[in-house]
Amino acid sequence: MAMRNRGITSDANHRAAFSGHILGVAITLALLTPGCKHKSADQHPGIAQKNTAAATNAAPMIDLNCVLSHIQNPPESFHYSFKDESPEPWVEDADVTPQKIDGSFSNRSLPTPQTFHGRPQEVASNLMAIGRMSSIFATVRNTSAVMSEARETINGYSTFKYSIDTARGTLTEQALYKSVLGPGGSEKGTVWITSDGCPVKIDLEEELHSKDGSLLGKAHYEEAIVKM
Repeated sequence: MAMRNRGITSDANHRAAFSGHILGVAITLALLTPGCKHKSADQHPGIAQKNTAAATNAAPMIDLNCVLSHIQNPPESFHYSFKDESPEPWVEDADVTPQKIDGSFSNRSLPTPQTFHGRPQEVASNLMAIGRMSSIFATVRNTSAVMSEARETINGYSTFKYSIDTARGTLTEQALYKSVLGPGGSEKGTVWITSDGCPVKIDLEEELHSKDGSLLGKAHYEEAIVKM
């Protein structure tokens, strides 16, 4: 199990892990498969099959790396936003086009939004905080916590809607969640992704507990790509 770097604990090592965008990029590259690849849900038997087989089999898997690729090499114009509400907060907001990015970011160390402008290849590194979520999806990947719900059009995109709830896990999966999230810990929310796996909307809650079951912290994550 890879070490989980989250924004919801208060120890000094964790704070240092997210002290800059450069390390966030390293975490993302380490935990995500390079490129914008996806697999259909029928290749992942751990996903619960409560919808029709056709709908479930057509759904791709969630690919955060695809979001990073779209920021670095935008195929079209869109508005991008990311928010991590936790003891180590982080906010990103940007208008992205194939020619330029006009954006800003703020965090615990820099609460005043820091603006930046430039070509995507020059300034995309300012928009890497979505890498904070890589360990979340690594925990639930290939498990019954992830369920394909429906097809929806949202933020200008045709999407597959996934719900995520670790309470749905099997006994074996619950043991995994307990080892990573602590007794009573959880991940729950909703993700809307395009046919190539890119999340155009994320709304997720995470709760981490210590080994004795006491609460370590909570985090709320939001991400959105809105077609311009």
